[in-house]
Amino acid sequence: MRMLHFIDTATSDETLISSDNIAFIQVQSTSVVWVYFRGPAAIAGSFTDVEFDKVILTGAGVSHTVALKLAEYMAATNPGGGNVLTIKAGTTPFAGLTAVAYTTGA
Repeated sequence: MRMLHFIDTATSDETLISSDNIAFIQVQSTSVVWVYFRGPAAIAGSFTDVEFDKVILTGAGVSHTVALKLAEYMAATNPGGGNVLTIKAGTTPFAGLTAVAYTTGA
């Protein structure tokens, strides 16, 4: 299992999601990527009318690269390497991102 660590504001707005709960990654435009995942209600089995939450990643002209990097990390194996990928705007390997936002009930 790999973890994706999304940071909007360090220490006050962070979300860690198991890559097993990612449903799909959708490129919305050249600057926006939506990452859909099974949110807490769905994971607990108490489904509501909305099954998925999402994280919105924003950065001018980088959506294709960001989506591929997320998919490659989720599919790759790296024994002895890290199993947590931190996604924070303006930091490597996502230097082109300008915003990371979590949305409940996408």
